[in-house]
Amino acid sequence: MTVETSTAPRPPPPPAFSFTKGSSHGEGDGSHIFGGTSPQARMVVAVAASLLWMTISSWLILVNKALLSGGFPYPMALSSLGMLFSGVCSYLACRVFKVVDARRTVTRRFYLTGVMPVGALMALNLLCGNLAYLYLTVAFIQILKAFTPVITMLAMFLAGLETPTRRLVAAVAGTAVGTAVAAAGEVRLDVLGVAIMMLSEVFEAVRLVLTQRLLQGMRFHPIEGLMYLAPSCFLWLGLGSLLLEAPRMARADALAVVQAQPATFVLAAVLGFGVNSLAYIVIQASSSLTLKVLGTVKNSVVVLLGVALLGERVTLLQGVGYGGSVASFCWYQQIKMQQVHGRAPPPPEVNRTRSSQGPLASETKATLEP
Repeated sequence: MTVETSTAPRPPPPPAFSFTKGSSHGEGDGSHIFGGTSPQARMVVAVAASLLWMTISSWLILVNKALLSGGFPYPMALSSLGMLFSGVCSYLACRVFKVVDARRTVTRRFYLTGVMPVGALMALNLLCGNLAYLYLTVAFIQILKAFTPVITMLAMFLAGLETPTRRLVAAVAGTAVGTAVAAAGEVRLDVLGVAIMMLSEVFEAVRLVLTQRLLQGMRFHPIEGLMYLAPSCFLWLGLGSLLLEAPRMARADALAVVQAQPATFVLAAVLGFGVNSLAYIVIQASSSLTLKVLGTVKNSVVVLLGVALLGERVTLLQGVGYGGSVASFCWYQQIKMQQVHGRAPPPPEVNRTRSSQGPLASETKATLEP
């Protein structure tokens, strides 16, 4: 791992985000879910959270598809309901029932400069992701999601969290080519739907990178982070739904659809809360890129579910392209694992330089290459 160093002494930079009285950024911060835990315990939590996230996320995809295609084609309204439920549940867990030790109150500057941008990206990702189900099949959307890790890698390159090498670039290119081949094999290709899905993936990649920095630098408990992020996302989604969807919803009497199947809407909200909570646990236990690896595996399962349960068709060309993109991404992961195992520990003076700059500064300056 390389870090910027300087021989001349310099004062530590001001924090990018600040807490109100009583906060701390130390490793022993009790608000961080993994503070003081062993690597073995952290791995167990990461594996359990990963399996649960893949299961619940797959279920949520099928439920949302059923709602959006079954008389409630309002993606912003549907997503805002899920964010509202997540915000209320996380607030109750942190402030009322004290299940989560969340004793800090963030400043207005932190919320406006840190939380609101992430909330906006989350809202845009949810909007475009759900909107795509109105134009594309469940199976084809999951195939297109194989391209998301490519965008995530590019975002991490630009953010300085990874340094590109020839093999990494080749793996990224292979993933992109495989996804393009899969898209060419789609029988009912909708250009608008594909464009919407690509936008969703861009917003998702940038959101994951910002969320990784926000959570790792601030030492939030996952539910505590959701308590701050969910209201921000709900605000953006609610505003968009009010401006763009409310007139159509009033004309179509959308409330009657909710009243006719309340259990399905409640189920979608509960699953959404579970997906959001588990995603933050996975990011803190590993990284945002690990979450995308899990997403690739989960998407493959959902493709099979779309064929088996919804009668959707996947052509041979799509299967070949999708298989190539997944294989390329697995190659990328192998490269990263080799780099991690071959990395030498930094000298003591470098460690002192990192610690003097604080967690946010070191997170920004460090790269993932040796």
